[in-house]
Amino acid sequence: MRDSEMGQDGVHPKGTSCGVLLNSYVTGSLLLQSCRFIFLLLIFCFAVPESSRAELSRHDVLIIHPYHSSLHFSQAINRGISQVLLAKDRNDIELHVEYLDGLHRDEASLAAGAYSYFREKFNNQHFTAVIGVGDLVYSFLKSFHVDLFPATPVFFCGLSRQDDEFAHNDLFSGVFEASDVGATVEAGLSLFPGSRRLIVINDSTFAGRIQQQILSEELEPFQNRFQIDYYGNESMDELQSRLARLPADSLVLLMNFTRDGLGATFSFERSCRLLAAKCKVPILGIWEFYLAQGLFGGKMVDLEAQGTRVALMALDLIHGKPLSELKPVRTLNDSRFIFDYRRLKQFNITYSDLPPHSIVTKEPESVLWRNKKVGWSLLCIALALEAVVIILSVNIYRRKKSEKELEKHRNHLEELVKTRTLELTTTNKQLQEENKVRKKAEEALRESEEILHQLSVNLLTVQDKERRRISVELHDELGQSLAALKLQLRGLERKTTSGSEFELLKECEELRESINQIIENVRRLSRDLSPVALDDLGIDAALEYLISNFSKLHQIGTILDLVEINHLFCQNDQRMIYRILQESLNNIGKHSGADHIIFQIEKNEGNVLLRVRDNGKGFDVDEVMSRKSLDSGMGLTAMGERVRTLGGRLDVRSEKGVGTEICVDIPIRGSAGF
Repeated sequence: MRDSEMGQDGVHPKGTSCGVLLNSYVTGSLLLQSCRFIFLLLIFCFAVPESSRAELSRHDVLIIHPYHSSLHFSQAINRGISQVLLAKDRNDIELHVEYLDGLHRDEASLAAGAYSYFREKFNNQHFTAVIGVGDLVYSFLKSFHVDLFPATPVFFCGLSRQDDEFAHNDLFSGVFEASDVGATVEAGLSLFPGSRRLIVINDSTFAGRIQQQILSEELEPFQNRFQIDYYGNESMDELQSRLARLPADSLVLLMNFTRDGLGATFSFERSCRLLAAKCKVPILGIWEFYLAQGLFGGKMVDLEAQGTRVALMALDLIHGKPLSELKPVRTLNDSRFIFDYRRLKQFNITYSDLPPHSIVTKEPESVLWRNKKVGWSLLCIALALEAVVIILSVNIYRRKKSEKELEKHRNHLEELVKTRTLELTTTNKQLQEENKVRKKAEEALRESEEILHQLSVNLLTVQDKERRRISVELHDELGQSLAALKLQLRGLERKTTSGSEFELLKECEELRESINQIIENVRRLSRDLSPVALDDLGIDAALEYLISNFSKLHQIGTILDLVEINHLFCQNDQRMIYRILQESLNNIGKHSGADHIIFQIEKNEGNVLLRVRDNGKGFDVDEVMSRKSLDSGMGLTAMGERVRTLGGRLDVRSEKGVGTEICVDIPIRGSAGF
């Protein structure tokens, strides 16, 4: 990794350590042979010439930080990036790190100086990817990316929010910082329920203005819960003085304060130390770099996790994944509650008071705990030596015993192999014969199922033809005869004029009403057997007529949402669809107890969906479908067979006390012929 800070080179010291543990008094030929093998293996591995290793292509990645390298903010993100891009198994990535030092310079001069610096330094340098950290770097690259790094993908981390330009830039992606100010303030109110005032410290720098927008949204729900005041335009001395005078029912939320009202600049850590030294009430925050500087705690943004995530996105790009698939992500799940142990003691807060899964830092450690690594190392070494001695002794004993028993078992195994081979040969032949029989049985079963299906289809077709014939006879013969009888009775009524014949007139009137009822019943029976409307007007009118009569007969409210399907199905298919709906309505009238139904027909690409839904008492679908057909009736069975004949799918959903929904999905099978 190459580090520089606007022309100043940063140095990261490195150190290596090694240790060798030799065990004297090692006995036994097994251990000696193992050592010789490992020694030869190491010599072979290190003797492999470099020229035999595959040549790796190099990828240069530029990292741009908004502040200088000594800040915890920069170091945490660098750790996350290095864990991914500088892993031990990677030798093909070179990192270049630049720091803009945005704490000590205003945005305009910083942008101009950085542009000239990058223009000169990286004029002939091509980067596989650029990683930008924070809103300040995003603002800079948004203006100069095309000039400085044309066509180079840029991944950002630590961004507060996504603007329109980011969303429409195909070369921008990254990780957004999902800070949870609301959860931090809510935790403060829970731990200090007597709080009546919240002091928000936030400066007017570029980062501070970004945070101010977030604060306006996050603190809106708390406006009516307590008084909220904003500090940040004062000098450091004035701000310290104001914090020192705060009453005990106050809370402080420290956001961004790196430049005071007089223009003096401070690092994040130093500003927190100076403010905490004078403040007597808890100071809440959302960034880990404030911890150990006097901050009480809060729901912290994990900066190292952001660095890891943005590095993984850059690594996916290096591995060939298209940039269009590397969508920006938010890191809300990385936030966690962290509190300072010393501040918990200062304000008398116990562990049980903290939010679930909270982390406490700076807890005191005992001498034994501080030296736990040395103690555990010594214990592990002693146990390992003891285990080696025991293992070697046991192995020598077992080897001698095994050699004696090996010969004995070898002869026995040879006999067993011969016997088992003969048994397996016989069993294999039997299995082959059984397999042939099973295949024949399966073929016969499939043929039987196909024949049964064809018989069911024929039965339904013959049934519909017979119903149609009976319907025609009832309509043309019995209906006409009854109508003629009605006309004759009416003529008789007209001829009867004398008052003495009043009883005869009354009797004729009653007879005519009975005949009207008979005619209506005959017509209804005719419609049930084979609806005339279906043959004369088509499926659309027939369905509307059927539902209308059903609603009147059963006093059930209906809602219709229909589309025309006359032209989509032939007459036989229309009759099948009619019977399916008729059967579903019969079931509703007989069993559901509903007072409202909804009937819908939807036409999709290549299929028609019929849906009937009621608000009745419902039933257990699994229980009903698992019964034998004679027990459960033929309604659902006949519906299912008709749907299968149409090549469709029947879906029945029901819940007790809620209602039932029947969905029929029928494919459109070519042009509708009649």
